[in-house]
Amino acid sequence: MTVLQSGKRLQDKGAGFTMHCLELIIPPLPQLLTIGHSCWAPGQQHVARSFNVYDMLFVLKGTLYMTEDGVPYEIKEGSMLVLEPNRMHIGHRPCEEATEIYWIHFAHSAPVRTIDSGQISWSIPFAKGTVDDLTPHRQVMYLPKFTNIRATDVLPFLQQMLELHHTLSPASSLTLQTRLAGLFVELQTAVSSQLAPRSRLLCDQTIAYLQQHVTRPFDAKHMEQTLHFHFDYLARCLKKYTGMSPLQYLHNLQMKKAKALLESTGLSVSEIGHQVGIENTNYFIRLFRKQSGFTPGQYRSFRIGRV
Repeated sequence: MTVLQSGKRLQDKGAGFTMHCLELIIPPLPQLLTIGHSCWAPGQQHVARSFNVYDMLFVLKGTLYMTEDGVPYEIKEGSMLVLEPNRMHIGHRPCEEATEIYWIHFAHSAPVRTIDSGQISWSIPFAKGTVDDLTPHRQVMYLPKFTNIRATDVLPFLQQMLELHHTLSPASSLTLQTRLAGLFVELQTAVSSQLAPRSRLLCDQTIAYLQQHVTRPFDAKHMEQTLHFHFDYLARCLKKYTGMSPLQYLHNLQMKKAKALLESTGLSVSEIGHQVGIENTNYFIRLFRKQSGFTPGQYRSFRIGRV
């Protein structure tokens, strides 16, 4: 018996609810190739095809029946499916009623992986670019594979993109590409903000607390009282998604701030230690060396010498 894949609404909430997402490496951002809008009459059926682009389908009315590499999908009214490059897709069944669709073809490298939304580590910091970098650091974005959507969320992007595509010129091409990026932001934001399990939300709250209290001496009791959860549970949630304990994460934030101060100010090492919340200068130096491999003085000399 064939088991059909079914989507979930981006707006639905519930503890532990997840959806499959495609993880794409950026930069560069995905590039729009074409966008279209049509109404399929009953009896129409998608052709068999495999090509080296993504095909993103939005169904606003009716149902589109698609199979990708043997996995069948019913893309019903108010849902979307992303067909991946170099996979065989075919309409396994004709439309049974008038079906309104938008489609977007975009170019990008193949997904790194498919991951459940609840397992995405939204708050793990990426490496930031510096004056010494010649290539961008690796980052990622997430795109729901198959889910329900609210037409009011995506239709403005689709309509604007279609209009820009019809009148494509040097004056509109950049705007068109940015509208595609805006659509991706809308889809990813819905996933990250509404579908995260409680552990993910508490991880984010713990990170926000540590960022707000980066210069405050670490106080597990104060964290408990502020966030209204036991410290051990907060620590488990943070470690699950960042790999760090609260104290380790705080030290990481403090050392990042210390590096910025060493590079941009003439403050002494002890003054910088105080500014990042570590009053014991010897402890600050030991911690900085453990995190960076340099003493604060060595780091400053190295960075200033390279500027």
